[in-house]
Amino acid sequence: MSEKQKALVVDDTAFHSNFLKMFLGMKHYDVTVATDGVEGLAACKQEAYDIVFSDIEMPNMNGIELLRSIKRLSAYASTPVILISTLDDEAMKQKAASLGAFSYIVKPFNTKKMDDLFAKLNG
Repeated sequence: MSEKQKALVVDDTAFHSNFLKMFLGMKHYDVTVATDGVEGLAACKQEAYDIVFSDIEMPNMNGIELLRSIKRLSAYASTPVILISTLDDEAMKQKAASLGAFSYIVKPFNTKKMDDLFAKLNG
């Protein structure tokens, strides 16, 4: 039996964290939740995750800063980082992509958006 893949969810809103935790659990991921970028970065330094989901607007360290910090860690050079936000902003999407984000998902997200994302990840 293969070991479950590990996912990190970084979001200061419990509703969104819980949705992602449930969805990723159904995709057979072992999920860790952090409530801000500082916690998320600390988690990345302690453990290797196969995928990272991060909100953009958070206290202490936002998702853009977290993305920059994660991509500086050699273990995360090719790890997919998906940014999530309520902002459907083209400039922010382009900035995220230029910093190495795999995708940018606008909240509210649903299982259709998530299934499309996983098809892209696996395709």
